Amino acid sequence: MVASPTPSPRSASLLRLTSMGLLAAIISALIAASTMLALSDYQSYTSPIAGQAAGSPFQNYADDLPSALVAAFLWYIPVGTFVFPPLAKFLGASTGAGTVRLLKFAMLAALVWLLVGEAIYLVLSPLAPAPPGVQTHDLTMAALSGVLFAVVYDLLLRRRDYLLGQRPQ
Repeated sequence: MVASPTPSPRSASLLRLTSMGLLAAIISALIAASTMLALSDYQSYTSPIAGQAAGSPFQNYADDLPSALVAAFLWYIPVGTFVFPPLAKFLGASTGAGTVRLLKFAMLAALVWLLVGEAIYLVLSPLAPAPPGVQTHDLTMAALSGVLFAVVYDLLLRRRDYLLGQRPQ
């Protein structure tokens, strides 16, 4: 009895990788913006300030969500659509499947978002220097946001690979 070899996923075209990057950027931005707002002022949900109405933290969340979404879309969509997919294809991170591809995506995305954050700091530092420790925190969060994008991106590619494998040959 000979076991049939598992088909290796085809190398995706740059157009498919870019479209998956756009979709992953949109999903990541929605996750990041809503989570950031929910966690940003968690103490106001547990002990509201005296004199405030009971529903005011939720009203603040609803009021702040549009600007958080815009900021998240500006952070994820340009890099996730136009920088990450071509770089992943060029460096070979988009080949293969499984955990190895996820790790390659995560390391690459963390590095890309860290470099984008550092570039923003280099441009804005002369105009408005950040207090001590803020830059390190922001760059750590930038790298983690890249990892979030990489996980969503890999999940979308796995789904695409699964659907392509289900298609009759």
